[in-house]
Amino acid sequence: MRKTNWSCLFIGLVIVTAVACKPVSEDDRELPTAESPPASTDVPIEANANQAATLPIPTKSAATSPPPQPPSPVPTSPAFAGWQQIGNPATGLQLLAPPSWINLSGQVDTAVTANELGITVMLLANSERTGNSLLGSKAIGDGAYVAGLIAHLDLPPNTPQATLNRLATNLSTDAERTPVTEAAPVTASVGAGGAVTGSYIDLEGAPLLFNASGSNMRTRIYLFTTALAGTISQQTQALFIMSATAEQWSQYQDTFEKMASSIVLHNIYANIVIQDGSANVLGSLGQQDLVNGDLEASVKDVWTFSLPGPRYANLTLSPDNKDIDLILTLISPTGQTVTRIDNGYAGGTEIMIDNLLQVSGLYVVEVSEFFGDSGRYTLSLVLTEEPLFGGGGRLAPGQTIQSNLTRGAQHVWTFSGDAGELVSIVLTPENQFDAILDIYGPDGTRLAALDEGFSGDAEVVAGLALPLTGEYSILVRSFAGEGGSYSLSLDEGGDSTTNFYDAGDLIFGQTAQETLRENEAHAWFFTGKAGDELFITVNPLTNNLDLDIWLLDENVNRLAEQDDLLTGEPEMIEFVLPEDGQYLILVRDFFGESGRYEITLRANQVAAPDVVGTLTYGATESGTLQPNQTVVWYFEAEDGDVIDIELVPESSESDLLFIVYDPEGNQIWSIDAAQAGETEQVLAYPIMSDGRWSVVVKEFFGEAASYTLTIDDD
Repeated sequence: MRKTNWSCLFIGLVIVTAVACKPVSEDDRELPTAESPPASTDVPIEANANQAATLPIPTKSAATSPPPQPPSPVPTSPAFAGWQQIGNPATGLQLLAPPSWINLSGQVDTAVTANELGITVMLLANSERTGNSLLGSKAIGDGAYVAGLIAHLDLPPNTPQATLNRLATNLSTDAERTPVTEAAPVTASVGAGGAVTGSYIDLEGAPLLFNASGSNMRTRIYLFTTALAGTISQQTQALFIMSATAEQWSQYQDTFEKMASSIVLHNIYANIVIQDGSANVLGSLGQQDLVNGDLEASVKDVWTFSLPGPRYANLTLSPDNKDIDLILTLISPTGQTVTRIDNGYAGGTEIMIDNLLQVSGLYVVEVSEFFGDSGRYTLSLVLTEEPLFGGGGRLAPGQTIQSNLTRGAQHVWTFSGDAGELVSIVLTPENQFDAILDIYGPDGTRLAALDEGFSGDAEVVAGLALPLTGEYSILVRSFAGEGGSYSLSLDEGGDSTTNFYDAGDLIFGQTAQETLRENEAHAWFFTGKAGDELFITVNPLTNNLDLDIWLLDENVNRLAEQDDLLTGEPEMIEFVLPEDGQYLILVRDFFGESGRYEITLRANQVAAPDVVGTLTYGATESGTLQPNQTVVWYFEAEDGDVIDIELVPESSESDLLFIVYDPEGNQIWSIDAAQAGETEQVLAYPIMSDGRWSVVVKEFFGEAASYTLTIDDD
């Protein structure tokens, strides 16, 4: 099997940093609490290259749970008989929908939840196909949807109509949209009783949500800025988006208006639950802010902040006890993941330093725990117009930071050390740039100079003995002056895992045995497909072993970890693969002891595609897909061939896609760029290996379809 370009040293040091901080019993600590919601405090911060990586932040505030909500008023008119209630006091927004509509609220992950307007707390569509189109960023050719959002838009403190007219103007400026009505007043019920005045307006043109394209949509926006007890906050709004294609608007208009008449607003300023309870929206962060949070088991916390223009972002996430393993994710207004920081061990602080954010709008900070455990944490945010750690800063043992190296720049990170102390340092480029790592002693002597020579590879120093007591410097730069994001970790010690061994390849259903040497980690490689349900079992054959197993993807992102049982007992990982590709299983003894073990890899595999035939260059073949069917075509190719692939649906309703695999089973292309009824194609692709290639064809919605497929050699 051809392996992805894994960095063996990096994988070894992943284990070093992970096992150096195995969870221990929680220290008894009392945390400060507050009954007020998180507050932004503006404190001037001066950029200083010698600042420690722990950010200077003002006084803490605490996220607190809202009081129990009163019962929600639900319209009882016979006109709503059989309709379903969507939303509740916990989500902040609520309405009634026709019984045939599909509630998609629980299928929206955080990246999709965030958009240019706010956080989506409810989403429903008139059909499953429309819902799949929304979640897949497809054009909606036939159907309608409704979304409810909590927003923190910077809008003028005017009447709801004036506020909505301003928002409509902004939305029309940003994309090809045109207001087709004037903003009109509307009222909605309030959960605590009474009513609130809002406004609605109709726009026509580009879709508002989910990056959908290719449709001329008519969208009605309802906006409310007043909540409970007459409290007014123009910086927090409730938005309802009701949308259908312009051609079908009249078909859905009465339904939309009926749904709008059932809207109920609850306390949109308290903690808001999204994704059917799997995430809590806790509040908005100021440009310099520090908040406390308390994760519930298997629930993510979501914080937001608004970016008025390009800023350098500094985020620090610290657990308040040593038993939880936090993950920090930053998501842009377009739904792209800016960074995901998970340094791989419990009790560690996750830090992002001087990440330049250039897209204005609403950003989402997601806090989660790797094992789904509960626990308290502290989150800080500092936004600056200039880099806060422009030339580097201080780094403490046990700390990992993520920073951004601009083109032609170099960073110097310093730490204090004692003579004879052992340290391990890992520099990992996040982008494909060639990082260089130099270490200097207190007397200016260069102790290490590393350049693996391959872009994207980690630079690793393990078990470096410090010759003197004093200040040491870590110089981070790049070959040829390139730039990019990187992570840098510093740990004490260096003998936890000193050997990394390629144990070989595994296939599903295989059992293999191996022997660990002292302080050694074994890597097993296998290939899987999206949807494969894995069962990885390691069984110690020597009673002294306390085995620890990790599952990593081809980018060395940790997907799962298991070390729950006692010495001499087996460990098992169950996991569903998120995508096609090559994966890695790491096996080691937690205490670095030697011994023999057995590993078994099993899987409930997704159904293999049906083989329908072989293609030759220049020939066009016709095919038919049954509902939920996937088929594969083969073709012979030689190194140096330059090919075109064209997949044409015979119906305007069919939305086809295809995936190309090389002779070794590696996924090369996944093509799903066109809308329903349009051709999917790859042009002028250079073949780089001889053998039998394959093209897998399926329909996006799982519907029956007919098509033609052509592969030609240029």
